[in-house]
Amino acid sequence: MSSDAKTPAGDPAPTERDEAASSSTSPQGSLRDVANSLGISSAVALRALRGMDDIRPALRRRVQEEAERLRFPLEELAGETDHRGVVAVLVNTMRNTWISDLVRSIRIELTATGRTAVVVPTRRRVPEYPVAADTDAIESLVRLGVDGFLMVSDLADMDSVIAATGDRPFVGIGCSQEYVGRIDTVRIDDEVGQGLLVDHLVGLGHRDIAHVGGVGAAVARERADAFRRAMARHGLEDHARIEPGDFTEQVGQTAGNMLLRGSHVPTAVTCANDVTAVGVLSAAREAGFSVPDQLAVAGYGNTSLASSGIAQLTSVDPNSDRLGALAAQFLVERVSGHEVEARDVAVAPTVVVRRSSSAGPRAESPKRKRISVD
Repeated sequence: MSSDAKTPAGDPAPTERDEAASSSTSPQGSLRDVANSLGISSAVALRALRGMDDIRPALRRRVQEEAERLRFPLEELAGETDHRGVVAVLVNTMRNTWISDLVRSIRIELTATGRTAVVVPTRRRVPEYPVAADTDAIESLVRLGVDGFLMVSDLADMDSVIAATGDRPFVGIGCSQEYVGRIDTVRIDDEVGQGLLVDHLVGLGHRDIAHVGGVGAAVARERADAFRRAMARHGLEDHARIEPGDFTEQVGQTAGNMLLRGSHVPTAVTCANDVTAVGVLSAAREAGFSVPDQLAVAGYGNTSLASSGIAQLTSVDPNSDRLGALAAQFLVERVSGHEVEARDVAVAPTVVVRRSSSAGPRAESPKRKRISVD
């Protein structure tokens, strides 16, 4: 496994053997990597690599040299009108704004090879099963001749999904560690992400910290487990509380209500994603808790919801640009006949601190009063 992640404070450093193994399996650079290294847009980098006349010769040379240095697969470059096919991006829901961030980076990378992406919901509800995969839609995509499939997060009934894709290349993005070794995976390093959140909150003085999540998908359980380990690293395992919740706002609000109505109320709450955190903010508003003075709240995903003026939500930024670009690159390599064992990259996230966690706990719990969340 290769990893972009840094070891959280207090954890043992990787061995030299681990680092050597990581560097030997490091992925090739993406189009976005080339562009970022030169401070230009991906569109300009692509036109330079294609030798377009509107790009100055000196810039074309610099982009070419940087692409070679970063091992960008130049052989996969397609002409502007040389469209080879379509890639299907399989998702559980269309309501998560994190998906739009991923799709944008996927499309930028695929453009370099003349491909494009279509987003396909794979979730259908039938009386026999609460949630089932729409394998009919996936099989239709195979018949239409899509180049391959990108899976965003964990899909329902994965065995049926993979079977429906036949022999088409299949890459997972932001998925559970359960899929490592089965398919190519480009994951968020949730161990680092949860560790950074807990470090931030503990640094503000919080000790009674809860997590809303752990339900609905394997990746949710992994984030909850990572939260527990991060609290234990600070000697706060007895203060760690998990309130069951999935990735929806409604369940987040219900979980928030449960946390805030008890006799022992946490001073900070982390959540499985930003949507869940918005639900917790709603519960805080209804219960009369001031955020962040009486309750700090943090999400996961750093979506547009987190940065909105109303929420101003601290959130883990999963580096969606890199996730999408690497996953698209892996898929193109598979489509081109690249045959190696299933690869796995854990991308290191960062924390974006906003108003929702800009204060530590008060010395004494103030009397509750009903006040709106700014």
